[in-house]
Amino acid sequence: MKDVKPQYLGGLAILFWGLQSDLLWFAIPMALILELRYFTKTRWALTQKDFYQIADLTSVALVLVIVFLFLNRREYHFITTLLTWMPLLIYPLVALKGYSTTHRLTLDVLFYSLRKQREPVTQSWNMDYVMLATCLLAAGFNREASYYLPVAALIVTLALYQLRSPRWSRTMLVVSLGVIVLAAGVLQSGIRHTHLGIKEKTEQLIAQWISRRTDPLKTRTAIGQLGQMKLSDAIAFRIEPLSGEPDFPRLLREAAYNSPSDIDWQVFDPRFDTEPAADDFRWSFSEGPPSQYPEARIYKTFDRTRALVPVPEELAELYELPAADLKRSTYGTIQATGLIPAPHYRVRYQATGHLGDRPSSTDLFVPEEYQEFLDTVVPQAMAPSNAIAFVQNYFADFRYTLYQPDEARQHNPLIHFMRDRQAGHCEYFASATAIMLRKLGIASRYVVGFAIQEWDDDLAMYVVRERHAHAWAIAFVDDQWVVVDTTPAQWLTVEENNASPLQPLWDSISNNWFLFLRWWNEQELEDYERELYLFGAVLFLILLWRIRNSEQVVLEDSVTNNPSIQSLPGQESPFFRVEEHLAGIGYGRNPGELMAKWLLRIKHPELLPLLTYHNRWRFDPRGISMTDKERLAGQVLAWLEANATETRENS
Repeated sequence: MKDVKPQYLGGLAILFWGLQSDLLWFAIPMALILELRYFTKTRWALTQKDFYQIADLTSVALVLVIVFLFLNRREYHFITTLLTWMPLLIYPLVALKGYSTTHRLTLDVLFYSLRKQREPVTQSWNMDYVMLATCLLAAGFNREASYYLPVAALIVTLALYQLRSPRWSRTMLVVSLGVIVLAAGVLQSGIRHTHLGIKEKTEQLIAQWISRRTDPLKTRTAIGQLGQMKLSDAIAFRIEPLSGEPDFPRLLREAAYNSPSDIDWQVFDPRFDTEPAADDFRWSFSEGPPSQYPEARIYKTFDRTRALVPVPEELAELYELPAADLKRSTYGTIQATGLIPAPHYRVRYQATGHLGDRPSSTDLFVPEEYQEFLDTVVPQAMAPSNAIAFVQNYFADFRYTLYQPDEARQHNPLIHFMRDRQAGHCEYFASATAIMLRKLGIASRYVVGFAIQEWDDDLAMYVVRERHAHAWAIAFVDDQWVVVDTTPAQWLTVEENNASPLQPLWDSISNNWFLFLRWWNEQELEDYERELYLFGAVLFLILLWRIRNSEQVVLEDSVTNNPSIQSLPGQESPFFRVEEHLAGIGYGRNPGELMAKWLLRIKHPELLPLLTYHNRWRFDPRGISMTDKERLAGQVLAWLEANATETRENS
């Protein structure tokens, strides 16, 4: 009986994995060490306990890798990287087993829970094929390579060819495997195209769902929405003024818009111009030396490769932003492309803001549905400074509220807000302010972003929550854009009063986790790699020590010449003597013929009960009892004595 090993195929699979995963310098020595066992006679008599210890060390390594990948998930794709590194983790067990006298590893070596069973575990795995399969799986993750499927199919085909049943002719096996590989290629191509189609549609749906705050061309408002509007208390990001004092500007803008409708604002000019970089990951927006301006670090991670970048209206410089390009619209919206995950970026800011180009006629356009009402409340002519004061005074007695009752359902909810309700959230105030300023002859735009108000003394940082999302208007006065925010100042107090009573607990957990991650990210990645290499070196030394202190065994030449031949359970079954006797008198089995069919063909059905015990001895993981073995041996001996003189002619 043969326990076939994937000689040369195991090393080929390891090299293929190393090439695909950019780990070739690991793969070459791994493949050489694994294949050299076929050319040496020396083996070590390792005990089950030795394998337990190595498996436990491998489990510790797996846990450390999982922790490492989780904490560095911004740099690594967690699942794909873990699977890509799996051959490195299981290799020590495979190599150790290859140079030991143990043919197969029982499952209790791999699964700690099975070691507590009372009865010994007899189920086992051929770790060589586990390693081969793991390498092929891991090789499929890291690169888009057109040759992956052909190479993987070739390795699998050769492995199956080694394991072929004698019932299959070589021609039939090759043709069948060829058909399977061809069908797999067609199926894989179909699945991939389907996957890409579903992915594209899903990304479109997600983009539409989150477009309210991330689309530079359009922002949806909650104007006209009935009931309570509640935003999350979760911390969106943090801002650390590098002076250590709360001196950061009070508004952080994401995007500006100039074309209103009933429920949204859009941009009239969708063009974005690429900003020239002053240096790697650095863009300047001021004429003077950047070092003269105060700076801050914004702890925000971008989850997509293209995103709007929140910046102060008074932006002077943007740096340490890990983006390939930076683009700016005519309205001052900053968009980064080619973003890679990073924990923060930095900004410098000046005394006055100037984001956005000079206004156009679109910035003075007032929709027709507002004209009649505004004619009744807005004076015909007014100086710009007086106009802004008039607008601010108009909203002075309005209230801030997140709730809109049923009667707010009007044909034009914004007019209902200005004329009747006189209460709403920031989107009402910002939209109404921008339109009133236009009616007064002042160019205006609608801006969304965040209000920077909550200072955390323990962190020495501003905390920006989801509910700090804000909207305001900007007006072009005295040849520059100025902020006109008419939302009542108590809006933050209202939001704070609506916060969850568990907010301090969640904040404590979130802040401590943030501090840990900040410390972790400040460590050099090379330090982590050195620690991993150190652990790997320690594991390797332990392996060498265990091998050196184990008993050495020199294999017989017959086994060395064909190391793929190994004993299987049941080889000592006495029923093989019956098969030899029948073959000797001319009743040999055909290649691949099942024993039961063979016995019926040669008209010896009385041997079927003995065959049952024989098959259980060979194939049942639990084996058979000593009593059954003795019974089988006795019955075989009796049959042989009774049929000693049988010939083919007298049968």
